[in-house]
Amino acid sequence: MLYKFTTSAEIARQVSVGIFRFYELTKYIKIEDHVGRSDPHECSISFNDTECIEHSEKIPTASFNGIEFKCVSMRPDEKYISQYFVFCMSTVMNADVIGDSTHVVELSADIFETFELLLCNSTGTKKHKLFSHNQVEYYDIHNHPTPFGQEIWREVYVKNSDFKSQYEYRAALFVSEHLFEKNRTASTTIARPIFLNNVRMAFDLEISMRSGIDPNGWRYIELDISEFSANLTSLPCKIMEIALPSKEAT
Repeated sequence: MLYKFTTSAEIARQVSVGIFRFYELTKYIKIEDHVGRSDPHECSISFNDTECIEHSEKIPTASFNGIEFKCVSMRPDEKYISQYFVFCMSTVMNADVIGDSTHVVELSADIFETFELLLCNSTGTKKHKLFSHNQVEYYDIHNHPTPFGQEIWREVYVKNSDFKSQYEYRAALFVSEHLFEKNRTASTTIARPIFLNNVRMAFDLEISMRSGIDPNGWRYIELDISEFSANLTSLPCKIMEIALPSKEAT
């Protein structure tokens, strides 16, 4: 089971019925907060000064033209990173994961397997995927992340161990500027027929993709599978309210 922490009942309701908003990854690099969302090292492998000074022998070794050197930080440029849009969750039900959350939605991972089925990789390569989902791998100077090889899409699923208490699971879209703008003009709908006992059902497996910019200027992409979800079951995903600390406790 996965848990989506939100800052309002309305956001939780939208997620529960099947509307998922993926924000541009650069948002989490640029925002400043103290509740666990901000990470200036998203999509990078970076080691802090203390790690490098105390364990310099464990800094990753790179080479160029046969010459080896130590590399303390590896990060793509912002224009490249801006193609990633993420939807973040946790594998644990713990209110401390994100400090300002008021509600949490209980989700099943098979929702994202369905997204993957509909939004199949159109590039014909393992390097990038239009849609992917995975548990975040946490690294430090003693435990380097697993090499990406040809699966470059995995770069959005590594984070410094400073964030390991979040037990994060995320889904990600890799979307070009052209596709983002195209979906601002008109949403894209993908539908596939579904069958039960070899009989086609009266509704399709359908998902809509639309792009937008929120009031704070952050770009997002929404995946909407609410119509299919409502046809399949009348029950939305479970929403739980997070109890706020009492004034006496603070």
